[in-house]
Amino acid sequence: NYGVILNEIGMRPMISAFQREYLWPVARHLFPIEASQFDGHHSFMVRYRAGEDLGLDMHTDDSDVTFNVCLGEVFTGATLSFCGMFGAPGHRRHEHTYRHEVGRAVLHLGNRRHGADDIETGRRSNLIVWNTNDAYRKLGGNRAVEYQREAGEPSRICLSYTHDRDYEVYKELPEAARKQKRNPWCPPPGYEAESKSVRGQNEL
Repeated sequence: NYGVILNEIGMRPMISAFQREYLWPVARHLFPIEASQFDGHHSFMVRYRAGEDLGLDMHTDDSDVTFNVCLGEVFTGATLSFCGMFGAPGHRRHEHTYRHEVGRAVLHLGNRRHGADDIETGRRSNLIVWNTNDAYRKLGGNRAVEYQREAGEPSRICLSYTHDRDYEVYKELPEAARKQKRNPWCPPPGYEAESKSVRGQNEL
């Protein structure tokens, strides 16, 4: 809710040049298939602080490769938790928690589940660029995967109250989720882990 779409305020040419000169040369070495070429982008600023948006629920991006750089300011908390790849057996298993530092960026695939953990103090502002590859998308893109049954119970930190059908099996819905219209779909019926845990069991 607290941010601005840069392409709508005349900054598309600048971001396109930044993408061409800096983002693509790095991304193509890290992700040679998804970043074989970049044809477009959706670029925006986000801001988190107390009294506004604290964090962002687990999700995947509508991008082939995402660039996320922290621009400021002084804050605690507001980490970025990464889970598995869309449709993989470990889709909802925690893999890494990234700590933002001003001036440092992270590049990741759009179909990796991730979420912005709640900020504790201060204010954090980030520039995010969703990079898209038209040729890759014509072949199905990052959704052209065969969805697989989950290998085990999800990590608690990887649960999404927006998307996960079984969220309440493991955690109570936050107040914000109770106020919104939910249409959860994940995992598709028959693809959840074979066993369910008792709510409250210690885990990430």
